[in-house]
Amino acid sequence: MEHELPGGLLDPDRVPALRVLVHGTSEKATGPTWQTPCTSPAAGVKGAKVYRTLAPVFRALGYDDGDRALVSPLFGHLWAVVYEADWAYEAHQRSGGTGAGPGSWWPEHLRAYLGSLELLDATVERHLAGLEEYFELETRLLGSADSFDEADLARAIRLRCSDIRAFLAVAAALTGRPWARELSALLGPMMSFIDLEDDLRSVEQDAAEGSFNTYGLAVRRWGEAGARHRLDRTGDELLGETAQALSAAPPDTLRAMWVLLGRPSSDAEARLLARTAPGPDRELLAGLRHKLLDGTPGPFEPYWRLFDTPGGDTCNT
Repeated sequence: MEHELPGGLLDPDRVPALRVLVHGTSEKATGPTWQTPCTSPAAGVKGAKVYRTLAPVFRALGYDDGDRALVSPLFGHLWAVVYEADWAYEAHQRSGGTGAGPGSWWPEHLRAYLGSLELLDATVERHLAGLEEYFELETRLLGSADSFDEADLARAIRLRCSDIRAFLAVAAALTGRPWARELSALLGPMMSFIDLEDDLRSVEQDAAEGSFNTYGLAVRRWGEAGARHRLDRTGDELLGETAQALSAAPPDTLRAMWVLLGRPSSDAEARLLARTAPGPDRELLAGLRHKLLDGTPGPFEPYWRLFDTPGGDTCNT
């Protein structure tokens, strides 16, 4: 069998980390680390949902449906641990920060687990550290809703998807393809942009559930007009960084990005997008920049530009 996607996981023996994952053999393994700690079924469901929603990204990285099924236990568990940590932080925040905090069990477990699979490299470590910083920053923002500044909120927006950045770096490493690592690296700002857009879509639902929402927090701090202005500025920066990174990306990475922005819902769609990507590279880059900056099919469209409140004025400060 040969894969028709840009990458693929044909032979587990081709990539050491994938061999460890599939065959369960590693010199560093000391036991079934995936079982410690045991995550709840609710966290497992949440983790599986996150993994499923990222199917277009995995297809762009070269995974077909069989590949994604092969690695689903790994990524489902990783995100389940993140959800357990998130819920622990939320409970701590609701208590007013009293009592013992969530502790360090979750980053220690993620590092031990990924280390046992030979998947804990410098990139993954950096993003795990970013996730730790994010949880602490979120707690501080909620506790000082009237005094934080725009830089604090922008930092939180950038760090919030550190789990996705870490685990996509893992997914890229499992392919053994340099272009997959490059695609994973340039997706960070765009993922932060999408996360920000999601907050704008779900602000009322998050308020009802008591969940952290950057737009809701910004409205409390600066009012609706000021919040929109500041989030729009942050969003422009994130998209601009993505466009700049695309300008320096090699052809294979550009073609993979074309697949991603096409949001393939099946392997067949991913193959078609890969085969029909514009050429030469200059035209492909122009097409990508148009999709990115001038609006693409949701959820990648710049949604908040359409988000307005009747009677609201644009903030210029």
